[in-house]
Amino acid sequence: MPSALLLAALFALSADAADEVAIPEAVDSRLRVELFAAEPDVVTPCGIAVDHRGRVLVIESHSHFRPTDYEGPPADRIRLLEDRDGDGRAEHVTNFYEGTKWTMNLAVHPDGSVYVATRSEIFRLRDTDEDGRADQRSPIAHLETEGNYPHNGLSGFAFDAGGNVYFGMGENLGAEFTLVGSDGSKITQQEGGQVYRCTADGGRLEMIALGFWNPFHLAFDAFGRLLVVDNDPDSLPPCRLLHIVPGGNYGYRFRNGRKGVHPFTAWNGELPGTLPMVAGTGEAPSGIVAYESDGLPSDYVGDLLVTSWGHHRIERYRLEPRGASVQAVREDIVTGDENFRPVGIAVAPDGSLFVSDWVLKDYALHGKGRVWHITAAESQPRKRPRDLLAALHSAHRPLREDAARQLAASDQGQATLATLAGDDPAPRVRAAALAALAAQGIEGPLVKAARNDPSLDVRTAAIRAIEKTAAPADLMGTDQPVEVRAEAMRHSGNPESSKLLWEAVSAGDAFLAQAARRGLGRLHAVTADLAWAERTPAERLAAALILRESGDPAARAALPRLLADPDPQVRFAAVQWVGEEQLSEFREPLGEVLAAGEVTARLFGGYLAALEKLDGRKRESSDEWGGQQYVALALEDSQSGPEVQRWALRTLRPDHPALSIERLQQYLESDDEVLRLEAVRTLRDSPHARRHELLAQIASDENERSQLRAEAIVGLSPQDKERRRLLFELAASDAAVLRHEALRSLRGAVLAPDERKRLAGLGKIDDATAGLVQKVLEPAAASSSEKRDVDGWLTLLRDGDDEIQGDAEAGERIFFHSQAAACSRCHQIAGRGHRIGPELTATAGALSERRLVESIVDPSKEVAPQFVAWRVATHAGQTFVGTLVHEERTGEQTYADPSGKLLELAPEVIAERVPAGISVMPEGLPGQLTLQEFRDLVAYLRSDGGE
Repeated sequence: MPSALLLAALFALSADAADEVAIPEAVDSRLRVELFAAEPDVVTPCGIAVDHRGRVLVIESHSHFRPTDYEGPPADRIRLLEDRDGDGRAEHVTNFYEGTKWTMNLAVHPDGSVYVATRSEIFRLRDTDEDGRADQRSPIAHLETEGNYPHNGLSGFAFDAGGNVYFGMGENLGAEFTLVGSDGSKITQQEGGQVYRCTADGGRLEMIALGFWNPFHLAFDAFGRLLVVDNDPDSLPPCRLLHIVPGGNYGYRFRNGRKGVHPFTAWNGELPGTLPMVAGTGEAPSGIVAYESDGLPSDYVGDLLVTSWGHHRIERYRLEPRGASVQAVREDIVTGDENFRPVGIAVAPDGSLFVSDWVLKDYALHGKGRVWHITAAESQPRKRPRDLLAALHSAHRPLREDAARQLAASDQGQATLATLAGDDPAPRVRAAALAALAAQGIEGPLVKAARNDPSLDVRTAAIRAIEKTAAPADLMGTDQPVEVRAEAMRHSGNPESSKLLWEAVSAGDAFLAQAARRGLGRLHAVTADLAWAERTPAERLAAALILRESGDPAARAALPRLLADPDPQVRFAAVQWVGEEQLSEFREPLGEVLAAGEVTARLFGGYLAALEKLDGRKRESSDEWGGQQYVALALEDSQSGPEVQRWALRTLRPDHPALSIERLQQYLESDDEVLRLEAVRTLRDSPHARRHELLAQIASDENERSQLRAEAIVGLSPQDKERRRLLFELAASDAAVLRHEALRSLRGAVLAPDERKRLAGLGKIDDATAGLVQKVLEPAAASSSEKRDVDGWLTLLRDGDDEIQGDAEAGERIFFHSQAAACSRCHQIAGRGHRIGPELTATAGALSERRLVESIVDPSKEVAPQFVAWRVATHAGQTFVGTLVHEERTGEQTYADPSGKLLELAPEVIAERVPAGISVMPEGLPGQLTLQEFRDLVAYLRSDGGE
């Protein structure tokens, strides 16, 4: 076919494709979404960028899971898309570069060059003759590794004011690697999951932060704050939006399992030394920009825009201060159907957005592709100023920062910038001026701004940019804003600041505590021979973390002392150190860690995990939490004390073979009352035929403590004649705790007339008993006929008091009682229950009273992405709503319905799966409880939850 006819045919195909494509919906009506390009002009696109001329550069993948019969080009290529006639569609399409494999991302550097990341290398391209094709290629960094999965290696990019390059490294499936910079600098790691920095030409390679699954894309905001989107492990959504600080640990290591639920894994700052997320994102976030321009409505300035490949949307995050960091809430601005799979996102010179779209859910190449253009619905052409001072005041950040760089190149321009850095009314102009001066090594204005600028953002940006000198110690004082203190501490260099740093490691703010540890590390203020006895538990914990982070083998000399520390948090940090680094020489002191002081569920789980590590054992992906074999060994060890046995009982599943009826009877006869209590709780859920007999014996024994008898009653059922008789006897007890538990256990029973009469008489004892009797006689009766909002419920529950008054011990039984709240069907606390919904150990005691009541009254108001209910339809016509509990890599899925019942489905039987937008937690829970039960449940969930 003649070339002219071929081109005409291709354009016709592209035009036809536009007619068939479902346009993603602009949820924000002030935006407009238009198709810019589609297959065959661009297929399976990944990263995207826009150069200073408005030309779109997009990676076209031809190597990512390439089918054997694929007929596309032999290698990846970078397409250059241009709209030369101004009709909103790319009609001029060429290849800017081609020949790479597993190409992930690209970005245009401030100097105009194009940086490209494949899974194994980073290089820079230049088009020196401006013919639309790269003619110069320079290496920046490369990987030496056996890892070869397409999209868990290198990706990027973000550039700081000095032109340095920031990029991410995925988990690499746990394979060891060496990252090599162009100057020969090398970093070797056991596994991936880091963020790195190098100079613009690939020199001075250094690791910035660790603890990621796959930090696929990065962005700096206007004040030098680094943000990253990180994909999630197999069973630990949501994906994360993270604020990255030097030396930050974000909690994930592939060596601890790909599910992400290992005792040594943190995903939201749960473990000592780890940092929390800014927000959870949609599934598979692949692109992020910090919007700083004027092509969208003005309220978008400063917001983060993120693409979610898995949830078919573009998300907006408005940053708000949270201590020494930031937080944000997601707002969807563009949503699409199943075939909208946004990957890259980039800002054009006119302030509009371009987004690449993979289209199909298939990882394998499929020949589809889109590029979308997002503009303001009422957009107006904007002229960009040529005058440098005018450009410095532009809303378009690249123009503003380029003007600052040009001014900084001359003495006169530097003087102008110094004046603007102190006097200009616009914080973004002051920040740009300071950054440009810092890039030239001029730090006087930085110190001045760090102390005096009216904007906290500018103050912290100024401290961040200081490199030659240490941050002034006075900026670390408690009279300073916490954001300023944290940045100053990270740049500490004065030994006189040690006292302030030691005080800050105890801060409840994770970012401030991390900054203080970073500062102490810079001062080399912590050694293995520290005067440990003079330090508080928080200071000893900080010292343990600093010693480990130092990487100095000599620091390990402190481990015996740390493993014997009386504080369980300190011992956990030491246990994690020994386990993750497989320091077998410390196995003996590790064996004493449980006897050294208080044992918590976290410490017990960490201890078991460390033993596994030292033995070279790996958990199965379906059981990365329990460590059941070590729990059983702990039970069987005659040297294990009652506290160890208590946590072993809580952690070991009730149907485990090690929990014989004889062993449980042995614990029931123990002199340790707490151990007996745990044995009763385990017996309730065990499969043993004699469990009801043993529970009934305890429940009816008047010589037993009331609490133990009440716990036994929780496990009794009225379906058995003898147990039914006992429950009615206990329902008439003078002891309220026994009476109340017996009435709870009678719920759901079919009652004879004489039984109803007996119960009605009991209702006259007191109001609490009357409420419970009503629940037995009228199971469908709600606590109140009125529908109440959160304020209404709080008023009712507080009953005139300042806060809700409840019995936490009773609330614990209500949490686990199958005829009451039955929360344990889906939730786990301190080892007991099921992990279908959120694990509540860390949450217990942390939520405010209002937030807790709201989560019970309106569970669907705020649902984390990993716990959203899915509406599933099968090809056989079955439909149900449930939470996705587990998904195998081969596609098999397990769902839990509102009762906690599990349903396993093969991928081929699923016809459709869509988010239901609700929680699987039943919304009518308050109506199933009496008001006092509700109060008691709140009291329990606001306590320590059994730790």
